Amino acid sequence: MAQPWLYRFGMSRKAVYFLIGFIVGAIVSLLWNAMPIIRAGGAPAIPGIWFDIAVQAVIIGLLLGLVAMWFGTRRRSGN
Repeated sequence: MAQPWLYRFGMSRKAVYFLIGFIVGAIVSLLWNAMPIIRAGGAPAIPGIWFDIAVQAVIIGLLLGLVAMWFGTRRRSGN
């Protein structure tokens, strides 16, 4: 269930589900892709890798946000 305090900001149910899905997707993608680089100690030696990881995290976050919005509204409508 979405957090009720988010509704106080005037966000619709779809927007809340999308925001939650986007944040979770972006954080999981960022951690999944960055941890091997951090463990190997190769972060400073690879130019542009952090930009690539950030772009991928945003794309995964958007996709997961759309899926969360679709499942959230689908479950509520009873279909």
